[in-house]
Amino acid sequence: MLAKKMNLPAAHPSTVGKRVLLISFLILTAVGTIVFLQKYFKYASIVEDFSITLSLVYNLIIFSTYALFAPLVAKAVQRYPLEREFQIKNFSLHLGFSILLGLLHMVFCNLILYSVDLASSAIFDRFIAKYLTNVIHIHLLTYWIIVALVSKKERSKIKNEQVIERFVIKENKHTTFVALDDVHWIEAIDHYQKLHTADSFYIYNDSMTNLVKQLPAEKFKRVHRSTIVNLAQIEGLKRHEKQLFLALASGRELRVGKSFKSVVRSLFS
Repeated sequence: MLAKKMNLPAAHPSTVGKRVLLISFLILTAVGTIVFLQKYFKYASIVEDFSITLSLVYNLIIFSTYALFAPLVAKAVQRYPLEREFQIKNFSLHLGFSILLGLLHMVFCNLILYSVDLASSAIFDRFIAKYLTNVIHIHLLTYWIIVALVSKKERSKIKNEQVIERFVIKENKHTTFVALDDVHWIEAIDHYQKLHTADSFYIYNDSMTNLVKQLPAEKFKRVHRSTIVNLAQIEGLKRHEKQLFLALASGRELRVGKSFKSVVRSLFS
C-alpha cells in the first residue's frame, strides 16, 4: 500500500539566491545604519571633523556588501545541506567557508575604503585593529542567518514535493486508485488509516502524522487525533451537550478533538 508522489518543479537555485540576497541586503543595511547612528551619537559632538556622510557611506559599505555573498552561501547550503540531524562534516565545511568569506569580505572592504580615502590608516593595521575584533563576528552571524533562511526554503521545497496526488491501494496483487476528492474522511486504526468514501472504504498503510504532512492543507484538516476530514464534505458544526461535531454532506457526524477546536472554529470564521 503506497502513495504516489507529485513531481512538483523545484525552486531554481538562482531564485533562492536572489530572495536570500534581498533579505540579507535589507538586514545588513539596517545593521549598518544602526552602527552609524551609534557612532554619530558617540562621536559627532566630540569630534570636530566628524562627517555624517562619510560615516554613513563607510558603514553601509562595510555591512551591506556582505550580502553579495548570499548566492554563494545559498549554493553551499544546497550542495552541503544542514538537516535537523547534526552532520559534523557539513557543519565543519560551512564553518570554514563562513570564516573564509568573512576574511575575504573584510579585505575587499579595506581595499575599497582605502582607495577612496574613507580609511586613512594602513590597510593591514586597520584590518588587524578593527575588523578582526569588531566586525567579523557580525559577518559570521550573518552567514549562519543566511544558512538558516536557505535551509528553511529547502525543507519547504522537499515538503511540497511529498504532497499526495492520489491514494494507491495495493491488496492481493490488485491495485486501486482513489482520488483525494472521493475520500470524505479518514479514520486512524492502529498504524493503518481507513479511507471512507461515499459507498465504501479502503485500508491505507501509513501513520496519521505522516498522512497529515502529505495531504494538501487546503483540502484536508485534522480535527481529532484519529480523524482527518475532507473540507469539501463539511456542511456545518453541531454541538451535543459540551462536545463539538462536524456535520458532513453524507449525514455523518465527526467528533472534534479538544485540542482541535480552535482549528475547526477558524473554518467557520
